[in-house]
Amino acid sequence: MVKKIYAVLMTYDVSSDEKRYAEEALLNFDEAIKLLTFASDHLNTIKTPFKDNEPSSTEEIVESRVVLRRFRDKAAENFNAFKIKAFSCVNAMKEFSSDTMTAKLMKTMISSIENLEMDVNKFFELFEDLKSKDFQSKVVSMCEGIQSQSDDIIDIIDQRIKNHIQKNILAKNWVDNISNELQQNVEKHVPILSKIQQEEKEKFNNIVNNK
Repeated sequence: MVKKIYAVLMTYDVSSDEKRYAEEALLNFDEAIKLLTFASDHLNTIKTPFKDNEPSSTEEIVESRVVLRRFRDKAAENFNAFKIKAFSCVNAMKEFSSDTMTAKLMKTMISSIENLEMDVNKFFELFEDLKSKDFQSKVVSMCEGIQSQSDDIIDIIDQRIKNHIQKNILAKNWVDNISNELQQNVEKHVPILSKIQQEEKEKFNNIVNNK
């Protein structure tokens, strides 16, 4: 079984250019996660007070329209920043599009982001009708839905795509660890083997000399 594993590893050759593309892709994915996390957390600015307090009157909401629309514009800016970075991630992974698993993972990510974008747009549309009686409850509900979708996308990127890049493209983690351990063991045992060989040689010489 061990021989089969090493045989597969030895036949998978990744060029230096591909490794560089993979490293750049990881940086893009890390930045995308940060941007999406920030965009998702920013929704708490309006979700928390709306959720923790009694429903405001229509008049109170309309009076706060400047603040509410400023929040909406900032939220739009945050999600657009994520979408732009996500586009960079997709471009960075084009080098590996021939790989079935990579293509599948990227398709999942793209589809999830498209669904998120649709809900974010619906969320922004709520702010066009501040006089709606259920404006407050809809805002809370949609914030929670968008945050849940954002968590799913972060999980896809962090746990699946990044893990795939590290394991199957950069071949990091356990392979590198084993290589390091083997090297340390060799360095540790060579002096011991040399000592044993020297002792055996001395014993042999003693036997020869005593004959």
